[in-house]
Amino acid sequence: NRTYWAPSTSRKRLGNDSSRERHINTTMRIVRALAALAAQPRGGTRRLLTLRFASNNAVADAEVLADLNDPVILDVRDRAEVEAGKGGPPAAVPGAVHVPLNVDGARQSERPTTQEEFLAAIAAAGLALPLDRPVVTHCGSGGRGGKAAQHLRDAGYDAYNGGGPAHVASALA
Repeated sequence: NRTYWAPSTSRKRLGNDSSRERHINTTMRIVRALAALAAQPRGGTRRLLTLRFASNNAVADAEVLADLNDPVILDVRDRAEVEAGKGGPPAAVPGAVHVPLNVDGARQSERPTTQEEFLAAIAAAGLALPLDRPVVTHCGSGGRGGKAAQHLRDAGYDAYNGGGPAHVASALA
C-alpha cells in the first residue's frame, strides 16, 4: 500500500490505496448524480435534488432514495429476520430480492462476508444486477445494508444503504 498526499501547502494526507479508491468512487458518484440532474428536462417545475454522500455507509436520506430511477432492492437480512419482520412494518419491501449478507447465519462481527462471497450469493439467488440501475440494500436497521452497499460500490454499482424495510418502503412509496 502506498500513501498519497494532496498537492497543497497543507499536505493533506489522502491515506492508503483503499481510502483513495473510496474517495475517487465518492467523487465519481457526485459527478454522475450532477450529470443526471443536468440532463433532466428544463420545462415545468423542478425540485432541487438533495445529495448526501457518506463514507461511513450511513443510511441514505429518504429524498435520495425517492429520486432513484427504478432501483433494484436487495434485502440482506437473514431468513428468520425477514419472517419476524425485523425493521418493519412492512415485514418486507414489495419487489425486494432476498440475498442474506451473513454467511451460514454467522454474525458479521464473528465472520465478515467478503465482497466475492456477497456477489456469489447474488448470483446464486439468480439475480444479474445491471450496472445501469441503482441498487438499494437494506437489513433491519442499516448495519449490514451499509456493508452490502459498500461491497456493491466497490464492484462498480451505484448502491445505497436503505436502512430498514420501513425506511425503504416509505421512501419509495
